[in-house]
Amino acid sequence: MLKKWIVAAMILSGLGYLLVYESDFSILKWILKPGTVLFIICYAALSDKASRSYRNLIVAGLLASAAGDCFLLMPGNQWFLWGLGSFLIAHLLYISAFLSRQRFAFYHCFYMIPLVIYEYWLLERLGEGLRLQHNEQLWVPIVVYVLVISVMLWTAIVSRNWLASIGAFSFVFSDSLLAWNMVIEPVSWAGLGVMISYYLAQFLIAASIRSHQGGWK
Repeated sequence: MLKKWIVAAMILSGLGYLLVYESDFSILKWILKPGTVLFIICYAALSDKASRSYRNLIVAGLLASAAGDCFLLMPGNQWFLWGLGSFLIAHLLYISAFLSRQRFAFYHCFYMIPLVIYEYWLLERLGEGLRLQHNEQLWVPIVVYVLVISVMLWTAIVSRNWLASIGAFSFVFSDSLLAWNMVIEPVSWAGLGVMISYYLAQFLIAASIRSHQGGWK
């Protein structure tokens, strides 16, 4: 029953943030944006019948993400880099969790091919955008981040857990849309798209704690 209330609170908090996303209610943004992830953390922490090490790594990744949410609420490249670093730590923790459940087969190497192609295309476009904005100092951090989040997606797939895999894919989509909107060209629905896919990603990754037997063979 408690977990149902937490999920309900998480949904209400997330919807609340979407409603104030483009407003000037900064206090509500500070409460609702990281608050939604904190509800997801509570959901993850209460997961039973799960590997303690896997659960702890996912919870730690969610905590790093909540910190990143706070940094990204503040304007300026300095805080953007702090946010990027926080999410980088989160992805490294997720990678460690997924690797602890890895069920590797040789054909999984081929999953890297579309990821590498996508990375190259996205980084090429982001590089052009940063040069046009005279923001080249962000190039190296963004390259590192794109590489790490791609590895995060690959390790989620290798873990053969469908919740973790869809969550990781949703995370890549969210961050790609965010980067495209910031660096390449504005997207009218980016605000809603980024946050919906981001919260979905975090929830599915948290839900993967309980689904150790829920993967494919």
